[in-house]
Amino acid sequence: MEDLTDDLIIKIKAISQGPNAELLRKLVEVLYEQAERREEYDEEPFSAEDLAAIQEGEEAFQRGEFISLEDYEKERGL
Repeated sequence: MEDLTDDLIIKIKAISQGPNAELLRKLVEVLYEQAERREEYDEEPFSAEDLAAIQEGEEAFQRGEFISLEDYEKERGL
């Protein structure tokens, strides 16, 4: 478990210094709030379909198929 934590900390530090820092902050906030209210959530919050969609998104990201948060917000008028 310690290796996983160390690996996550290294990755979080790297992302927090880049253009996706704000997106990371928002994601961590959502996950933290979920952990704080764990009793309100299912023990298995992600279905097999959810995990497949996450994997598909990660693969698309690796292929460079994404837009920045700023561009997304502009497109949506946010």
